[in-house]
Amino acid sequence: MRAVGVDVSEKRGLDLVVLDDGLRVELHRQRATIDDLVTLLNAQRPEVVAIDSPPKWGHSGGSRSAERELRRLGIQSYGTPSDPAKQENAFYGWMRVGMATFEACAQVGYPLYAGGIPVRTAMEVFPHASAVVLAGGLPPRGLPKLPWRRSVLAGRGVSLTGLDSLDLVDAGLAALTGIFALRGESATLGEVADGVIVIPARAVPAKRFGRCSAPASQPAQAHLPRLAPCACGDPECRAMTDGEFAPGHDAKRKSLLWRMARDGKDAVAELRRRGWTLPPDLEE
Repeated sequence: MRAVGVDVSEKRGLDLVVLDDGLRVELHRQRATIDDLVTLLNAQRPEVVAIDSPPKWGHSGGSRSAERELRRLGIQSYGTPSDPAKQENAFYGWMRVGMATFEACAQVGYPLYAGGIPVRTAMEVFPHASAVVLAGGLPPRGLPKLPWRRSVLAGRGVSLTGLDSLDLVDAGLAALTGIFALRGESATLGEVADGVIVIPARAVPAKRFGRCSAPASQPAQAHLPRLAPCACGDPECRAMTDGEFAPGHDAKRKSLLWRMARDGKDAVAELRRRGWTLPPDLEE
C-alpha cells in the first residue's frame, strides 16, 4: 500500500513523496513536473494521490465550504474564489497548477475523490490542517513551520529520510493523510460541488482547535518533542519518537526478543522485566 503526496508550487514545481504502509519514504523528489508525476503513477500505480491544492474553483463567494469549515476549527487557509476575474490574479497561479495536476491524474486513472473508498483516486489535502489534526492543536506561537511539522511526522512514526525542506515535509504530510484514508481513518470537510478536503481523523473534530502553549519560562522551541530513534531494534527502522517506541513498534521489539530467547541469548530477563510473555515453547 502506497500513497503519493504532492506539494504544489507554480515557480518551484511539484514536490513528491511516496510513503509505504510502513511509513517509510520510498521516493522524494523536488521540482518535478506534472509529466514526472504522471510517469510515476503509470510506473508504480500507488493506491492514492494526495494533493495540496484545490481541485476546482469555488462555486460562490470568495471561498469554498471546506475552507469555511477549516476556519470554524481555527485553521486558516487561503480561499478559492468563484469570480473568474479574481481567478486570473497571479497569486492563484499555484491553484491553476494544482487543478492541472488533478486533471492529469484523472487522465491516468485517478479521478477526483468525493468520499467513500479512496483507492485509485486523487484527493485534496491541506498539510497544515493535517498537522494540526494529528498534533491535536495549533503550533505554539513563534515556532517555525518546518521543525514543528517534521516533529508531527516523526511523532507518527514516519521516516524523515530526505524530508529537509518545508515543501517536502508538506508532501510527506499529504502522503501520510493518504495512508490514513486508505486505512479508513479519514474524514472530509466541504461539499462535493466544489471539492472536499480530506483530514487524518475518523470524524470531523467537534471543537475549535486551541494553540499548543509552552510554559512562560521556556521558549517556543521547547515545545518540540524530544525525539530519539525508536528502540524496537529492527535494523530497517528509521522512525524517531518521543517515547521508547514508535507507534506499534513495541510488538517488533517483543518479536525480536522472542527470536533472541529461542537462540539462547539473554533476552528472557528483558521480556520478564517488561511484563511480556515468553514464547510458548519457553514457558515453564
